[in-house]
Amino acid sequence: MGLKQGWYVIKESFKTGYEYIGIVMLANLLWFGLGFAPLLIVTFIPIESVPYVLAGFIGTIFTLGGATAAVHYMMNKLIQREETTIKDFWAGFKKFFGRGSGLFLLGILGFVILIADLMFSINNPNNIIRYLSGIWVWGMLYWYALLQFVFPFLTQQDKGLMTVLKRAALVSLDNILGSLIVVVISILLIVLSLILAAPILLFTMSLLALIQNYALNEILLKYEKREAEAEEVEEVEQ
Repeated sequence: MGLKQGWYVIKESFKTGYEYIGIVMLANLLWFGLGFAPLLIVTFIPIESVPYVLAGFIGTIFTLGGATAAVHYMMNKLIQREETTIKDFWAGFKKFFGRGSGLFLLGILGFVILIADLMFSINNPNNIIRYLSGIWVWGMLYWYALLQFVFPFLTQQDKGLMTVLKRAALVSLDNILGSLIVVVISILLIVLSLILAAPILLFTMSLLALIQNYALNEILLKYEKREAEAEEVEEVEQ
């Protein structure tokens, strides 16, 4: 995916978001409300109990995973111009809850491990190890790029966790420019949403899902073209 395709992804994502603004906003509101429900509960119903607060944080990881998968499921249906209602959110949440939660948890654990390695390298007395600290920064960037494709792969292809992670890893490595474009767009969108606050509630997750699914679709076109060309060669040889 090059710059031209990157612009196409941005244009089509915002165009689809505008065309279906009602369902996009509703999906985002459900994602926020359901995804952060455990954390909101322990925040607004404070109880001086460590297990209670811990349960709220852990529960949020699982609900956010399921809700994120549900939004991707809905946005992909919009991209395919299929009839989409709020029932599809609950269908996606139910269908992908377990795997979506697993992907969300693995995403967090990956960053925790990489950050721990970075801190160890920076504070190590060995100069060589300190100089190599940048490896972990690049590792975090790659991990973030990989995560841009896990939920689109999950909801589009309905595969297991390891298959989804493997395909996302291969696609991000084989399409460095495309992955970088998606990373930059997503970071800008998240930063802007945090500054303005309101978009997090109304648009952010839905727009991210549109961008990531459109990007994956564009990238996969390359492989579909290769397969078609390979089949044509086989037919000619036969």
